[in-house]
Amino acid sequence: MTSEAILRDLPGGKALLSWFGCVPRFHDANLLEINLLSDRPSLLRVHAWTMTDQTDARGHFILDKHVIVTISPREVRQISLNGFDLPGIIGVMEITKIDDAYQVDWDASYGVEGSIRAKQVSFDLIPGKP
Repeated sequence: MTSEAILRDLPGGKALLSWFGCVPRFHDANLLEINLLSDRPSLLRVHAWTMTDQTDARGHFILDKHVIVTISPREVRQISLNGFDLPGIIGVMEITKIDDAYQVDWDASYGVEGSIRAKQVSFDLIPGKP
């Protein structure tokens, strides 16, 4: 199953695909918050954007489509975290399906990297910056 097909099957996944126009990799996104709970949905809160090919007066790439993405794993089965400094900077984040669960994996250029496997995953988007 492709990454796009996985996202289309998850609550909020179609909105995520629509916002970015593709499967987001969350490269350089800010991992703002991790909240792990055993009796309610957990969450990862990420500030993401798209980088355009345009630059500003200082020569920095212009960032567009800022959004806060809340990723909510439910019925968490496995957690692995390495380091724990927030906010962090994501290298790449991927969502895959393993048997009857979904796995959210991310590496980090700063902060915390990890993996969460859960029975269900959903996404909520709030346009704008934190």
